[in-house]
Amino acid sequence: MKKIPMLLLLAAPYVFIAVCVKKGMGGYVLLAWAFLCVLIYLPNMVYAFILPRLGYEGEQLLFWSLLLKLANIPVYALVILLVLLLHIFILPMAPFLVLFDYSLLLPSSMYGVSGILACSAKGKLSRKEMTVLLIMQLMFCLDVVSAVYCYFKVRKI
Repeated sequence: MKKIPMLLLLAAPYVFIAVCVKKGMGGYVLLAWAFLCVLIYLPNMVYAFILPRLGYEGEQLLFWSLLLKLANIPVYALVILLVLLLHIFILPMAPFLVLFDYSLLLPSSMYGVSGILACSAKGKLSRKEMTVLLIMQLMFCLDVVSAVYCYFKVRKI
């Protein structure tokens, strides 16, 4: 039961892309995105900080952070491909693409932040590591590096 929100978060961007492909890039896009944000993304951001109270260890949170970030790489690659193919015609959609990218980044980063804080509290990460990794969790590309580093560093101990 505890994994259902994370599994929904894994599937959400792909469902969104399927809706966009099926319905076209019309008014449904913003409605579908808003639906995902309110029902899946925002609750998952809160849930990441509730899980330690429900018995989840920092290592488990870091695993889910890593899994979510790796699962989102094809979505980011698709967005980049779309921008490269449509070049100048995509400019009006730039604000939406930025919001879309950050709406993917933040929920998975919250699992990383929660895991980093939990592992740091147990002494598995130093204060300096924690600070750098928390900052990296909020930056594109570096968030994946941070997730991989955190998971493998904490898993070894």
